[in-house]
Amino acid sequence: MVIRHGVDIEVVSEVRRLLDLSARAKRRVFTAREVEDCEQAGDAERHYAGRFCAKEALFKALGRGWQGMGWTEAEVRMDSGGAPILVTRGRVKAMLDALDVRSVGLSISHTGDLAMASVILLCAPDGGRPAPPAPKRR
Repeated sequence: MVIRHGVDIEVVSEVRRLLDLSARAKRRVFTAREVEDCEQAGDAERHYAGRFCAKEALFKALGRGWQGMGWTEAEVRMDSGGAPILVTRGRVKAMLDALDVRSVGLSISHTGDLAMASVILLCAPDGGRPAPPAPKRR
């Protein structure tokens, strides 16, 4: 297996400031379900910041940053036991498929005014990429 890892840490108050500046920013970064989940939870700002970190960590694990992918193509949900999971669609899912990702691990944590997330991708041994071309003989 090939392991790809991404991590992100954010100041909760900075994420809150971003979301306070523009309702559009909230719609661009979070799905309607995520907004509903965060607003229903106590301390919504911490939950928004944690989800923001999760998406940033995923994009880092993919090795691309968020360019070319939509923020709402990755959605943080909770499984039946309350653990966070990532649900992907569109270009993000296509990238995971191209890398032959077999498993996605997500951990989110908060303390004080900080939120952080770690994403681990377990990929098939070749990482879904074709082997590099053989060097040309001279």
